[in-house]
Amino acid sequence: MVFYLIKHHLKMDMRSFHNVMSLILFALASTYAVLQVLGGKPDPNTWNAIAWVILLFTAFNSASRVLPEDITSVRYYMHWTVPPRTMIVARTTHQSIIMSLLSTLLLFALGLFLGSANMNTLSIYGFLAGMVFTSIALSSTLTLLSALSARAGAGYGLTAVLGLPLIIPIIMISTSFGSDLVAGVEFKNTVQNLYYLGGLSIGIGVYGYVLFPYLWRS
Repeated sequence: MVFYLIKHHLKMDMRSFHNVMSLILFALASTYAVLQVLGGKPDPNTWNAIAWVILLFTAFNSASRVLPEDITSVRYYMHWTVPPRTMIVARTTHQSIIMSLLSTLLLFALGLFLGSANMNTLSIYGFLAGMVFTSIALSSTLTLLSALSARAGAGYGLTAVLGLPLIIPIIMISTSFGSDLVAGVEFKNTVQNLYYLGGLSIGIGVYGYVLFPYLWRS
């Protein structure tokens, strides 16, 4: 049933493709705006900061989208037909897929408009892996918070308020990883940051898997 729900979410994305295009446009427009403001390619540390800031706001924009099961009438129907753990796994996986694709597009846009921050090919692939791992961690966190906000009827504001403190560890690890790569540190000497991001993703995912059924029943 998880795969069916993921497929259903992806179909809904295709039907309302303007929502996905708005995320793509945000990532591309933000990168181009930075180019116009700076008037050229930034130094590596600035490039690294820009990459994570744009990815962070893209993740929040993606989490703010209203999914069909967030509508009250649909949520009541899903409450009796879909197990809660199946629902949270499907939503988190779907969000992770979307954000991973967006992070790949974002890195391409950064390379196109702002250069590659003097990284070699291996470092670029490592940076992409870091963005994907960060996207999964952010998706795990923001999906749970957006479900909580929808259940509480508080809207996107509660997601932003609760999300900012929780994502600080994720961003700290991500920026540290990116700083090492743009500074010329070999990938093997900073790969432990990917392990940390993977551990955070798993931990937050397990937390949501355990907590969501109680939220779903209330």
